[in-house]
Amino acid sequence: MKIVLLVVLVHCIFSAGALECDSVSIACANKDKCIPQRYICDNDNDCNDASDEEADLCSAWRSSECSTNQVKCTRNGNTECVPISTYCTSGDSPCEGDFDQRVCKILENGVLEKLADVILVDTIDVSNLNKSNQLAKTFLSLTPHTLRHESCPSMYTLVGDQCLSIFHIGSMSWGEAREFCGIIGGDLITFRNISHFSSVIQHLQQFELTSDFWIGGRLENATEGWIWVNDNAPMEMGSPYWATKFSSSCVERNVTAAESEKTCYHYYQAPKAQPKGLCVSLSFEQFFYMSDDDCVKNMSPLCVYHDEQQTIFR
Repeated sequence: MKIVLLVVLVHCIFSAGALECDSVSIACANKDKCIPQRYICDNDNDCNDASDEEADLCSAWRSSECSTNQVKCTRNGNTECVPISTYCTSGDSPCEGDFDQRVCKILENGVLEKLADVILVDTIDVSNLNKSNQLAKTFLSLTPHTLRHESCPSMYTLVGDQCLSIFHIGSMSWGEAREFCGIIGGDLITFRNISHFSSVIQHLQQFELTSDFWIGGRLENATEGWIWVNDNAPMEMGSPYWATKFSSSCVERNVTAAESEKTCYHYYQAPKAQPKGLCVSLSFEQFFYMSDDDCVKNMSPLCVYHDEQQTIFR
């Protein structure tokens, strides 16, 4: 008797696992029975688990522009209502429309499930994974020139006679950038002279960095003007430090010649009397010349190790 019961139980288990529905039917989520596809979202719980009336599924299934179990399909320039099964299986001349492809995936699998649980794996852009891996390789190749050097502490590389942290993958406001530099033992970089400025810019260009960077300059007030944050020393204005920018309107020049006063100049040198922002950046677009920018704009921090204005870490 026990053997008979065991055989019956095994038969039931395998029968349940082997549930197959015909081409116009679909299995309920618990796979206890098949129902005709036309019963899906007909406001009647045909499945014992009510999976045929799942709210999100029905929202996608029903169309206000077509008859029951139909959806709009555009092919070869013509738009018409077709059965949902036709929309999902028209391979040679596929339908175009806004119908939720997750419903088609459910029909393809032959088993009802919650719409939110359906993942369209074939729609994931694999090229983005490849691109991400390539970006990782590029980042790693730049590390010895941006974040690592045997003569500098962790997160710093050697540029000239200074240890700099060129955190080109970072994106933060000026205030956050300065705090970041402080956390890793430094501060936003300040430039001592044109030679120092040039060596840093040449390094950024040599290794083809395309980020915009925050540096340690800001507008203190109308009286003191633009200052370096490390010692409050005034920043030198004009060439060769500051970027030249385009203006659609005429820009006045500080000239006295009559002919010059009549000329319409469309370029000006940052910073303007009414600055674009109160913090100083090195912009890739401006070839890493200094520019005034909005302090909450997201850029990468360019840090110098503390006391690196004089010596390097050895």
